[in-house]
Amino acid sequence: MKTPRHFKRWFDGWPDLVCFDLDGTLVDSVPDIAASVDAFLAEQGVALAGEDRVRGWVGLGSAKLIEQAMAWADLDPNKHEECYSRFLKHYFEHSTDKTKLYSNVKELLKAFKHQGVPVALVTNKPGIFIKPILDHFEITEHFGWFLGGDTLVEKKPSALPLLHCSEAIEAEPEKCLMIGDSITDFRAANNAGFKCALVTYGYHQGVDLASLGADAVMDDLAELLI
Repeated sequence: MKTPRHFKRWFDGWPDLVCFDLDGTLVDSVPDIAASVDAFLAEQGVALAGEDRVRGWVGLGSAKLIEQAMAWADLDPNKHEECYSRFLKHYFEHSTDKTKLYSNVKELLKAFKHQGVPVALVTNKPGIFIKPILDHFEITEHFGWFLGGDTLVEKKPSALPLLHCSEAIEAEPEKCLMIGDSITDFRAANNAGFKCALVTYGYHQGVDLASLGADAVMDDLAELLI
């Protein structure tokens, strides 16, 4: 397989390491996340947020998500631990009910595997949810690391999760790539000295991705193989 144009320009070959975000990059998990948010809101006897509203909240980690949902519903902030616990329980039981794998995810992962490129999963989602989702879509074997938001002492946009992976294999940051969907992923890549590719179909947190200065902004992961 010939070297894709982006990789040829950025690395003069294939990257030494690729780190993927999960939600909004590999999978559309909002339907199940929203259902779990609405489950705890229903228990609190308040209005349900709905999928469209929750879609705008995703990306900063689940604890922040519940904080945003509670603020929107005007719930007592002191109930955060209770609400967060109920959300986690519901989501753990329903994390793959309606979640979908985005197009060309498996094709890109297979290409990296064929080229011997190490791949990591770096998400702000609690680590307990990562493997069940990857197992559900039969892509677990492609990842050498699973880093959740609670795996290390810092999470994205900190550089720590990305550098944790690159240092493990002694890869130079400038030869590594972060693939995500948000300003959080961009900042993590920028802080770590990684190249950054962002997908337009994910969870943007209201930010114009084109304005960030990422190395690539794509409508489809397949663009990285051209």
